[in-house]
Amino acid sequence: MGADDGMAGVGVPSFVRVAADPRTMSAKRLLQRAANVLGDDRGALVYLAVVLGNALWNWKRLVTLGPGERSVGEPWVAVLVPARNEEATIGRCVASLLGQDWARLRIVVLDDGSTDGTRAVLERLSGNARLQVMAGEPLPGGWLGKPWACRQLAGAAGDADLLVFVDADTYHEPGMVRAVVGTMERMGLEMLSVVPRQELGGVWERWTVPVIPWALMTHLSPAAAQVLGFAPAAGAVGQVLAFRRDAYERIGGHGAVRGAAAEDVALARLATRAGARWRLAAGWQVSSCRMYRGRRAAFAGLEKNLFPVLGARTVPFLLAWAWLLRAWVVPPVMAVLRLRRGDRVRAAASLGAAGVGAATWLVVGRALGLPRRTAAEGPAIVAVCAGLAVRSWLAWRRGRARWKGRELAQGRGASMRSAKTTVR
Repeated sequence: MGADDGMAGVGVPSFVRVAADPRTMSAKRLLQRAANVLGDDRGALVYLAVVLGNALWNWKRLVTLGPGERSVGEPWVAVLVPARNEEATIGRCVASLLGQDWARLRIVVLDDGSTDGTRAVLERLSGNARLQVMAGEPLPGGWLGKPWACRQLAGAAGDADLLVFVDADTYHEPGMVRAVVGTMERMGLEMLSVVPRQELGGVWERWTVPVIPWALMTHLSPAAAQVLGFAPAAGAVGQVLAFRRDAYERIGGHGAVRGAAAEDVALARLATRAGARWRLAAGWQVSSCRMYRGRRAAFAGLEKNLFPVLGARTVPFLLAWAWLLRAWVVPPVMAVLRLRRGDRVRAAASLGAAGVGAATWLVVGRALGLPRRTAAEGPAIVAVCAGLAVRSWLAWRRGRARWKGRELAQGRGASMRSAKTTVR
C-alpha cells in the first residue's frame, strides 16, 4: 500500500486494482465494473482463496516466542515506554517490566503530557534503580505524538544495544526480554515485531480489536515483504517492537515516520526498503495487551488507524471495504436466505464461501492466540469495522482525526498528508 498503489497488499485481486485506477476509465464505468465484480460469486471465492493462502504463508513465516528462549550473549537492552493518559494500565505494565529476568536492562518511561494520574503512578514506582521516568518535551510542528515520544525515548536509551519499544497497555511475563533477545540473536534479526495476546473485554472489544491482527495476517503480507522485498505489503504491530540500534539508526528511526498515524507499519516498510532482516512474532506466551477498554476507546482507536493503514486513498479504501463485506458478511446471510427459499445448490455455494472466510479467522487465531469464537464472530467483526472504516475515512477527509485529546492533523489537506505518510 505504497503511495503509488493504495490497494497493493490489501488482498484485493489485481483486476479490481486495475478497475479502480481512475486513469483507465470514467467514474461511471469504474462504478459499473466494481458492481459487476462485487456481484460475482466466483470473484468473491477467488478473493477468499487468495486471502486464505496469504494467511497461511504468513503463519508459516511467523516466529513464536516462548519463555524458554536462551541467548548466547547478554547485550544491554533498553525497554522504552511512551505513555499518555495511561493511568489505568501503566502501573501493571511497568511492574511487569521491572520483573524481567534480564540483568542488563534499563527501562525508560516517557510521560507525554498526560492529563490524568499517569505521572503519579510512575512516581510511586520510580524508586527502582532500573527505571527512569522522564517528562516529554512539547510536540513540535510536523510530528505526531507517538513518533515524537519514541524519538525522545531512543535518545534517552544510552548505550543500549537493543531498543525495545513497548506500549503502556501491555503486560509481560518475566521471560519476555530474554525471548526477544534470544530470537533476534538466533535468527540474526535487526527488527522484530511481536504481536501480544489480545485481552478482550466486552462485546465491542471482541468485535473490533481482532480485526487488527487479522488484517495484518490476511490483507497485508509480512511474508511477501521479507521474502520478495515488497515493501508495500509490509506490516507490523508496535505493541512490542524491537530494533538493533544500528538498524534503527540506519532506517532513520522515528524521525523518518514523524507524521505517520500508523508508525509501526511505516517502520516495517522502511526496514524492508533498507534491506533489514526482520520478522513478525507471535508473543501470546510472553506478552498480552488490553488495547482498548470499552466501546468508546475501541471506536476511537480504529477511527484513527483504519484509513491510513489501508492506503489513505478514497476509492481503493472504499472498494476494499466493499470487498470485505461482500466476502465475509454476504455469504452467511445469503446462505440462510437461500435455504429458506429452498435453493440448496446456491445455499451450499454460499456456505462454502462462508467456510473459507471462517477459515481465515481460524488460521489467524491459531497463529496469534485469538479466541476460537472469532471464527464465528468474523462476519459481525467485519460489519462493525466497515462502519468504523467509513468513520475513519470521514474523520481524515474532514481534518478531524484525533487521538487522546490531540489533533492528528488540523485541516483537510494536512490531515490527508498525515494519513498518507503511513503508506510511503
